[in-house]
Amino acid sequence: MTLNVGPPAAEVEERPNDFTGLILIGFAIVALGVFASWSWAFIVVAIIFMIFMHEMGHFLTAKLTGMKVTEFFIGFGPRIWSFHKGDTEYGVKLIPAGAYVRIIGMNNLDPVEPGDEGRAYMTKSFPRKLLVVTAGSLMHFAMAIVLIFGFLLWQGAPADDDSWQIAGVSDQSAAAELGLQPGDQILAVDGVDVRDFVQFGELVGARGGQDVEVVYSRGGETFTDSVVLGARLSEAGDLAIEGLGEFDRILEIDGVQVFSWDDVINTVGDRVGEPLRVVFDPANDAEIRVLDNAVFLELPPAEVATIGFFGIGPEANRQSLGVFESATESVVSFADAFGQILGGLYDTVTSGALPTFVGDTLSGNIDTVHDDITSTDAPEREAASVALDEGNPDEQRIISIYGAARIGSQVTEDGFDNALQLLAFLNISIGILNLLPLPPLDGGHVVIATYERLRSWGGRRHEVDYNKVMPITYAVFILLTGFGLLAIFRDIIDPINIG
Repeated sequence: MTLNVGPPAAEVEERPNDFTGLILIGFAIVALGVFASWSWAFIVVAIIFMIFMHEMGHFLTAKLTGMKVTEFFIGFGPRIWSFHKGDTEYGVKLIPAGAYVRIIGMNNLDPVEPGDEGRAYMTKSFPRKLLVVTAGSLMHFAMAIVLIFGFLLWQGAPADDDSWQIAGVSDQSAAAELGLQPGDQILAVDGVDVRDFVQFGELVGARGGQDVEVVYSRGGETFTDSVVLGARLSEAGDLAIEGLGEFDRILEIDGVQVFSWDDVINTVGDRVGEPLRVVFDPANDAEIRVLDNAVFLELPPAEVATIGFFGIGPEANRQSLGVFESATESVVSFADAFGQILGGLYDTVTSGALPTFVGDTLSGNIDTVHDDITSTDAPEREAASVALDEGNPDEQRIISIYGAARIGSQVTEDGFDNALQLLAFLNISIGILNLLPLPPLDGGHVVIATYERLRSWGGRRHEVDYNKVMPITYAVFILLTGFGLLAIFRDIIDPINIG
């Protein structure tokens, strides 16, 4: 998703439109929906649309400011379909790795035909250049605000208090045994009124394996029931078992179902030190796993070995908003998300996460079951059981477009409202990344245009020599491509699961 800064493409012959390529793309998307899931198909189409709108931003502003656009393509590589209208060739290329708009005279390496000098990018004023090169990111930001607006108008905004309701229920958990459903509200646990989700997590964390009374509401009715809370391994429990990790939840030992740590003690019995077949629920994975040679080194007491687990994820209670309120709140929410994503990007760059990511991925030092979990906070573990949250360091790793699509397909299956939030997040993230001050990204064009403007004073026009810029451009392109390929590889062998 960028402006094309290289030399002009060779002229191509006019040819009849061949729709075979487009038809094959359509069949591929339908096949993705039929054989994978329609949520995958939806996310893929949404991402293609995002790419298209990014370039549409460049295209429209270039036309608005009097620049000549010769190409507008989705994808790179060989053409599979195109047509000419006016000065511009529109089309689709084979490799769906982005898109580009070619504007004449982007730099001194791009010769302009006689008569077109007044329509070249380099001859335009600084404000016009700035508008064109930032238009792609501005389009992403506009789409994010629209998506947030749609979500708020549909779902409303979080209530002013700390009230919350259940967003999802984990399989084989205390919550599932009680028959709790999304939308239910927990009112009390073991006789203690629940104020917020943090306090709820503290109550549950201290009562692993205990039979507790739970009071909850559904549709205005109040219900009271008792259930034995499940348990995830504490740090001490992790150290007591070879093969499992902290926050894992044991479900079965040698074919015997276990729920509490007392069940574990009774089932293991005198087989401490022997390899046993254990079925468990990893804290950072949506899939139940089986370990054929887990070894219990010791059996510490429940209060030492486990942390209570209830099996729900929260969402704030929401209040309905009108059109005007939704519009206002969407801008505020966009600004908050923008700041958080920008701060996360800064932390990733300054914390050494990038070298760690590269080193771990290249060396294969990836434990896809255990190493991603570092939080010991019970409320965070509850939330992470149904949603990726700040307790999961995987959030700060580089995610490829494949990884984003995979996450998108998962959250879309849980509701279209989740897809709106994720797509808003992706639009903001892509918009910010494109404004990084590095060529060939849009932010690199901003830096060059600004530098030229600062050097052009006293009636003297200064133009940057792109012979000096191109080595940096190629180096950044290779670096970004390398990170992208590593991210795709990592997302394939160590996928992030939200479930």
